[in-house]
Amino acid sequence: MWKYENSIITEATPEAIWKLYNSVDKWKKWDGSILEVKINGPFEEGVTGDLTLLGREPLLFTLTEVKENKLFTNTTILEQLSIKMDFRHEIEILGIQTKVTHSVILSGPNAEMIGNQIGPMITQGIPNSMSNLNQLARGDIS
Repeated sequence: MWKYENSIITEATPEAIWKLYNSVDKWKKWDGSILEVKINGPFEEGVTGDLTLLGREPLLFTLTEVKENKLFTNTTILEQLSIKMDFRHEIEILGIQTKVTHSVILSGPNAEMIGNQIGPMITQGIPNSMSNLNQLARGDIS
């Protein structure tokens, strides 16, 4: 297994963060690496979608875990590499503040090796994306 995690603390409410999560048409606003994203149904467990990153082929993903105002995980299987990529997005209440954590977890027989090779490329934009998410949720930018 290979894992990356980044967290921020914000005054934005869990509901404001969640509104940006479950509106996939808004993902491009907080994640600048996304060219296009669509889902094939409501934002709930088991629903599939396509995510296209700038300069990349579309990736099929499945919403494997969805808990309103708490977390969601979108999972992509890369069969050619024999790995599963989980992109986990968690919201935790800390008194009057909110902790938001984004994780990338690679699992499978080659996960550690592949994570060490491609992990930095996959995760390099996460801190900036989380900053954008925070500013959007607080209403600092639109």
